[in-house]
Parts: sequence; C-alpha cells; structure tokens
Amino acid sequence: MNCPPSTKSPPSNCCATTSLIVLLDELIVEILSRLPVKTLMQFKCVCKSWKTLISHDPSFAKLHLQRSPRNTHLLLRLFREPGWGNFDYSLISIPVSRLLESPSFVTDYQVYYQVKDITILNYPYYRLSNMDCCNIVGSCNGLICLHGASWNAAANDEDMWFCLWIPATNTLSEKFGYSTILFRYTFGYDISNDGYKVVAFSSFSDEKLKVFCLTDNVWRDIPTFPIVPFDLCHRRFNCHPFVSRGAYVSGTVNWLAIRNMNEYEWNDISINQFVIVSLVLATETFRQLLPPNGFVEVPPVEPSVTVLMNRLCFSHRFKGTHFVLWMMMEFGVQDSWIQFLKISFQDLQIDYGISDSLEYGSQLFLFPLYLSESDNTLIMASNQQGYGDDKSHAIIYNWRDKRVEQIKSLDNVIMWFQTRDYFESLVSTS
Repeated sequence: MNCPPSTKSPPSNCCATTSLIVLLDELIVEILSRLPVKTLMQFKCVCKSWKTLISHDPSFAKLHLQRSPRNTHLLLRLFREPGWGNFDYSLISIPVSRLLESPSFVTDYQVYYQVKDITILNYPYYRLSNMDCCNIVGSCNGLICLHGASWNAAANDEDMWFCLWIPATNTLSEKFGYSTILFRYTFGYDISNDGYKVVAFSSFSDEKLKVFCLTDNVWRDIPTFPIVPFDLCHRRFNCHPFVSRGAYVSGTVNWLAIRNMNEYEWNDISINQFVIVSLVLATETFRQLLPPNGFVEVPPVEPSVTVLMNRLCFSHRFKGTHFVLWMMMEFGVQDSWIQFLKISFQDLQIDYGISDSLEYGSQLFLFPLYLSESDNTLIMASNQQGYGDDKSHAIIYNWRDKRVEQIKSLDNVIMWFQTRDYFESLVSTS
C-alpha cells in the first residue's frame, strides 16, 4: 500500500539516519478513512496504491462509512421552466453548512422576515432526464435510489425501473428492478445480509407490498402487511403527499398508519388509532410501534414520522399553538420517547393556517428535514405561502436564540417536501 519511496538512494554509511520513514499500512488507512470524499478523490492521484484503496477496496469504503458524519447535506429536487411547457427537473446536493452560513436579508412582506436566498447556480446541477429517471426513491449510506418510467405499448402499461446514483462521484448504476408501475417506494439497507432493498406498495392491486433485493435481483411479495400507511390512499383520504414515504433507520423502514382505516374524514380519527408500522428489512417481517405517550390529541393535520440525527422522530401540531417534536432515543423501546422540542408558533413567526376552524387543505403543515444539536437548528418544509409568493418554502429555526429564517431560491423552484437528507460516502453502486 505504501507509496514508492524516492529513487534517490542515500549514502550507504548513513542509511540508519537518512532512510525514509515509511508509514504503516494501518496508519495510512486510519488517516484516509477520516477524510471527506472530495479530498479522497484528489488523493487518488498520489499513487496507485492509494487509488486502489479509495476506489476499489470495499473494506475501506465500509470503514469510511462508519466514520463519516451524518446529515451533512440536503438533496433538493427542483425545476426550472426554460420554455413553455418544458420543465427541467433536476437534483442538487447542497451542504447544510452552506445553508446556515448564507447571508440573509430582511423583507417587509406582510411581516418582517429574515430570508436566505440560495444561488443554485453555484452547485453541481444534475438533470434527472440525463439519468433517464424522474424521481427520488430514497437515500441511504450515501447512495441515492432513483426511479424512471416509460410507456410499454405492447403491455399497455408503464414499465418502471430503478438505479443507484452517487452525487459525490456522479456515478450511476445499471437499471434494475423492472416492474409495472407501483404507487409508493422506499429504499433501505439490510444490515444483516449486507444488501440494499427497494420497498414498494401498490394501491392498485389490493394494496400489496413487494420488496426488491438488489443482492438476489428479484421481487418478493410480502403477504402479511398488517396496516396500510394512510398516505397511500390520498385519492379517497385527504393527506399530504410525501409525508409517510417511509423513514429508514436501524435496518427498518417505518410508516405512520391508522388502524381500521376506512373511507372517512380526518375528523373521524381517534387518538388510539395511530400506529407506526416498522418493516425489518433483514427478515421482511413487521412490528408495530406506538406514538409517544404524550401524543394525546388528534391534530388538525397528520403527524409525521421521520429520521433526524439517526433516530426515529414523531412530530405534530398541538392545540393550534405549538409544533412538537419527539425522538425515540433507543429504537423500538416505547419508554425511550422524549419530547425533544416544543416550539410555539409565535416563536416561529407563524400566525396563519393554525386555526382549528380552517378546512384541512388550508391548515399549516410542517415537515422536519434536518436537526442538529450542535447547531441548535431545525429545518422544516412548510406548505404555506412564503416570501415572494412561493407556494411552499423552508424554515430555519435556531432554538437557542429563537432566530427564524426562510429559505428561497431566485433561480429555481425547490420542491421542499421531496427533500432528502444525504451524506457523502465511498459506497459503490455495484
């Protein structure tokens, strides 16, 4: 592994004092495994052994993954409209630190907002059409799972496929998992079997569940799914899209669901019907988790199940006055739920969409995207109109000094509710 020493030989009589010090292979690995991916890509040019280690050694990639900081980037889906009826859907990976450090300005739009403008042009810009894909399935271990579709005239149906993409190296895998179109997808990692899986629901075929294992290259039916996540039924049940798309943590995928769901309105739901359904990817079996014991009142809009700081989280509105965020400190242990944040709408500078008398579609809905104790920062997507007439926007809230800022982009429309957390890694697409 060590790079070749200088070809200039020292005098033989002073070899003991002038010979080059060769670093041990273990020490080189120890140092390199702690460096960011961008630096490692540059270090591939140092020597052949380093290039082999960084590009082709799966053990080194796993070690680097274990030591990589999480929640460093947000993957944004956005579009421009270069011409009439011609939409350009793209993805960018933006460091959260850049969002937090970007300058803000004060506007007198309705109220005095602090607004951050993101100049997307300064970041690598990846068109989904160039990857023959149309949407994001999920993010796991530095891999982004994308899907695409095309019309199959012979079958009179749509063909669906998936591929893996690494933004850090702009590497794209071969297409896999060909199937007819399904309704909702999630992506996760099977820890026990060291493989990745795509989980797919179909609301068009008795709401069955299928799992595609990349290791076996085959779809499998899961016949005993106990409860259907309620956002799958948005056509007959008024729900926000992308809310319960599936939250991956600790080798499981988790959805918010409602027991004994039928065709009824949101106001008909009782508090004891809420449940979190957890699919264990290793065994492809289910367990049911309960929301926090402090969740005692049905909110005017559905709660959210997310993963923040690598822990399962549950968030909801409370009494028209607060936004509450719970965190499960030990996955699967009911008593480990803690109330991590309780933020008043007054502190969030929100006085709209919070009346219980409003219709469901007019209610404020907040969806957590990022959380950091070191930064004292929570980033959320909001469905309400923000500065500049944006139909949705993101909010940065610092709970230490109660600072609130909105995020917008003057050169793109950001689809905030489709944002995924992401961090760079050396994990291969193959």
